[in-house]
Parts: sequence; C-alpha cells; structure tokens
Amino acid sequence: MPVLVLSAIAALVLGVSRMGAQNVTVPLTLVGYPDLIIHNAKIVTMDDPSLNATTGRVAQAMAVRDGKVLALGTNAEMLALAGPQTQRTDLRGRTVIPGIINTHSHMHDHSVQEWVQDNPDKIEPVVRQFSVTGKTYEELAKGIEIVIKEQMAHPMPDQWAVISLPRGGSAGTGIGVQYLNDPEKGAKQQDLNQLAPDFPVMLNAHPNWMLNKAAEDSILGLYGLENTPENREVFVPVFNTTISRSLVVDRYFAPRVPELAEIIRGGLEHQAAVGFTTFSSHIVGLRIFDAYRMLDRAGRLPIRFAFAHRYGQQVEPDPAGFFMRLGDLAGLGTDYFWNVGPTMGGLDSGPPSICTTMDAPPQFKSKEKCVLEGGSNTEDAIATALNSYQRYVANHVYGDKAFENLLNIVDRVIESNPGITLSYIQSRRLSSDHCGFYPNQGQLARIKKFEMIISCDPMFMDRSYPWLKVYGMDKANRIGPMKSMLNAGIMVTAEAEMDVESGKGPTYFAVQNKFLTRKNSRGDLVAPEEAIDRISLMKAMTTWASNYVIRQDQIGSLQPGKLADFVVLNKDYFTIPDADIPTVFPLMTVLGGKTIVLRKELADELRTQPVGPQIEWEFSTPWEEQEIPM
Repeated sequence: MPVLVLSAIAALVLGVSRMGAQNVTVPLTLVGYPDLIIHNAKIVTMDDPSLNATTGRVAQAMAVRDGKVLALGTNAEMLALAGPQTQRTDLRGRTVIPGIINTHSHMHDHSVQEWVQDNPDKIEPVVRQFSVTGKTYEELAKGIEIVIKEQMAHPMPDQWAVISLPRGGSAGTGIGVQYLNDPEKGAKQQDLNQLAPDFPVMLNAHPNWMLNKAAEDSILGLYGLENTPENREVFVPVFNTTISRSLVVDRYFAPRVPELAEIIRGGLEHQAAVGFTTFSSHIVGLRIFDAYRMLDRAGRLPIRFAFAHRYGQQVEPDPAGFFMRLGDLAGLGTDYFWNVGPTMGGLDSGPPSICTTMDAPPQFKSKEKCVLEGGSNTEDAIATALNSYQRYVANHVYGDKAFENLLNIVDRVIESNPGITLSYIQSRRLSSDHCGFYPNQGQLARIKKFEMIISCDPMFMDRSYPWLKVYGMDKANRIGPMKSMLNAGIMVTAEAEMDVESGKGPTYFAVQNKFLTRKNSRGDLVAPEEAIDRISLMKAMTTWASNYVIRQDQIGSLQPGKLADFVVLNKDYFTIPDADIPTVFPLMTVLGGKTIVLRKELADELRTQPVGPQIEWEFSTPWEEQEIPM
C-alpha cells in the first residue's frame, strides 16, 4: 500500500530539493518526525463518505504529528518515519476506528446532576428536592401538601421545592404524568398557589410539570424578565428544562464557574472512556457556556463539543428578533468548541405530549401538544433564523407532525425569500434528532430534497414501544427508521445518553446494537425491516456524524491532514459474531494525538500506567416495565 502523506509535506520536500543541488532529495524525516506511530494494527479509516456499507481504506500503521494524521501505510513504511523522540505503540493486531461522534447528548447535564445528588447540602439554599409516591391522585395531592407544609415550613429566601412525581419509566406512563396532564381531576396551579404562595414550587414528572406563581416569578426574575402574559407565553414552554438544567447552574455556580468547569471536565473524561471524541447538543444554563470557554481557553477539554445556540429561547423575550440579529455562527469556534447553528429546543415532547398525525383514543389525542402550530412564537423564530441565512438545528423532535411542521416552515422560507434557494438549504445540511415517532414514510422524499441529516437514538425503541398500544403496532416503523432513510438516500447519525459518570454503565455498542437487531431492552422486535448493518452503524457514529457537526473536513475518518482522533477497540467490531457486538469497548481513546483514556488491560501490556476513568462495563441495557393507562 502506498504511503499517504500530506500534500503540503510533498510540496515542501519538492521546494527544498529545487533550492539545492541538482537531484538532491530531502527525506520525509527532515520535514518533521511523527510524535506517535501506532503499528501492527487494523486501522479502519472509514474514509468512504458514501451511503454504501463500505469502510474505505484499511491500514496497518498510522503516523501522527502535531495532533493530526501525518500518514498511513504498512508497518514498515510508517516505522521508517520514526525519529528519536517518536512514541511507537504496538497494538498487536487490534482494531482502530475514528473517534466516535455522539450527535446528541447532554453530557454536561449528566455531570451536574451527578454532582447535585452527591452535594444536596451545598445547593440547599437554592433548591430542595423531594419525591412523592402514590397510586391515586388523592395520595399524590396529600404527599405534595405534606412536603409543602411540613418539609418546607420555613424556606430560605427564594429557595425552591422541586417535587418529583412517579414518571413510570422512560415512556412517561406513570400516575404522576397523568396527574399533571389531567385538566379536570389532576393538579391545578391555583391549588399550588394556595399551598405555597410565598416560595417557588415545581411539580415534575417528565415530560409534564407544573409551577406555582412564585416559581414563575423566580425563574423569570433570574433572567431579568417580568412575569407578564407576554413573557409567560414565551417562556412557559421551556420552564421544565430551564429549571431542571439551569437553576443550580445559574444560581449556585454563578460565582463558582471554575468549580463548574472541573465538574464538567470530569464528566467528559468519563464520556471519553465510552469512545467519544466529539459530541453535539444545545446548552441550557448560561454558566455552562462560560465553563466550556474556560476549559477551551486552557486547552483542557477532553472531548470536542459542537453546540447549538439555544439562548435565544431560554433568556430572550423576543426569540425571532434575537435570531435576526444573531448572524450566521455555524462553524465558528475552535477545534474543541464550535457552534453548529441556533435552536429553539423541543418542538414537542414525548407521549402523551407528542405532536403526531397518528390516530389515538380521545383521552390521549386531547393531550397532544404541537409547538409550531397557529403562528406560534417558536414558528416565527425558526422562520426568522432560516431567513437570516442561519443553519437551524432541530433539537428534541419526537412526533411526525412536529417534524412535518418544521419541513413546512423550510418550504415557506424558500418560496418567500429569493435569497434562500433550495440549493442553499441543501448546502447547509439542516439537522434534526431523536426519531421517536418520525419520520413517516411520506416524509422521506422531503428530507432527501432538503439534504437534511437525521440523528437517531435507539433508546426510543424502549421509550416509544409501549405507546404502540395507543397508536397501533403498525406504527413501529416510525421509531428510528434508519434503513428506510438510508434507502431514500438520507444521511443518518447515531446518538445516545450515556450515564457513566458513576463509573459504570453499558458500552456504547450495547446501546447502539438495537439498530442492528431492532430489539429493545426487553427483547421485543420493533420493525425488524428497519435493521441496518454494522458498517452503516459505524458510519453513523463516525463518517456521517462528522457532517452533522459540520466538521467533515477535520474529523470522522482517519486521513492525512485530519485531526488524530481515534479509538482502539478490545475486539474487531467488523468481524466478530453478532452476539458479541455489545461486548465491544474502547481500550484507548485518543484526541488530537493525546491519550485521554487508556484502560489498565492495555496499559499493562504496553508497560505503562492507565490514564483516565476505568469504566466498569455492562453489556446490556436495562428494561423498565411500562404500562400505558388505557
């Protein structure tokens, strides 16, 4: 196999030789020795960007210099480039892949939540957290009353009480969700106001929640806004995520940003142990941004972060005006922290608060919520972002009607703005995530027309499956339909929430294996015709995912000139039996040529010390039994 080298190196060598005597050649080593050479490996470069199930070039060895891939080739070719200070790593035949890109994950939120659980005394002046259980509405109401009257009898100034009610697993089927979603017999804000007129209270059973007036005043005041009907119309849809992810961040950590940065960094190191070298998400919580900037300036980020700008929704009374003035930021930033576009956050929520075309009994259909309908504030903001030449990022889409409404906005912008052509929209590669109950088959052609990229989470085979009892088993092919999208020429990527900050958790391959088997955690088959092959899944985690984060020229594959982000696997993902795929995990994660995580088993073999978190791996994902109240 010929040695692959940077064109710049070749040009430099040629230039130097022309300046000297006739026929003088300058060895590649004089241009600069590699910092690192990995050899005796199976390096699967994933350098084929097509939608075919092909990996591209496979090499034995790779040279890295200044954080980038210098060259790939045979063992002999690469080792010949070594200098006196070059680190040589013999991988003894192990498989190497590009660093994994998680296209939607709330990694920093996991870190903060883990810290909050371990430090309730520190955040007590800001919030106290309670859980209330019960089998009836009456029992829940009584539990809430006891918390407010007894546990919160003497609250500190502006101290919140966040009361969690039974959610019923990830599908949101518990009685707490029903209680907050029942306008006739369920919880009512006026009752909560009477119970707690003087301090903030939040009832929470995701995806549903309720605030008393004191809580509305508190959260709006935190961001300098009055509790007016206009501001309530803008901010009520985002209160849940604002509070659960931002209350502690923007109050407790406001004078403690360095401490917050260290908490986030520790969590990201755990995520690097999963094999991630890049992830994408939005940021909720103003000080989160400050913490990332602090880490980035110091060169201490262990994972690259491609963030969507959501502050126009969280803290602005006029999101459309904010986006109009924001400008096109997509792509701006450093190699470690950059913007991928603005977002308004969730366009709907999980069932029953979903926005869908699917039929359902009246008791469920009446509870659906469509954020983009009726000339809404969110609709206006998205249209303004697109009209302002921005790459809009759709974060948190669950139902097919919510997604349809988004597609309709794009069409209207193209029709009304001569400057926003179809080819321009295609060039921006707009994105959307989750695939909870979308896209439906009729939407595939429109997605392809816009050249959108869709990120899917296998978790929805667990979360959405119980709701097929409501919407019909024939709707299973709307849950993460990756095969249909690939057949339609649509680029797909992989995402997942990995809670490994505690030091244990499932491998990423155990989580993503659902897309290969189409079996959820209980073993139910979920539209088996939508199963994809393992190479396509790897592309969704690497090559294609680099387009989602608009860094396809820098990451996603191992090629000369690209950033040297790679993962050494414990097994050959590409050849092992199907049943062994969940047992694949990283032995080594390298970011820009720097080892972020090195597991003890490989460290011992290399006669060096382990680096970073040593996760206790689990090779399956748990199932939460979830019953839909019919």
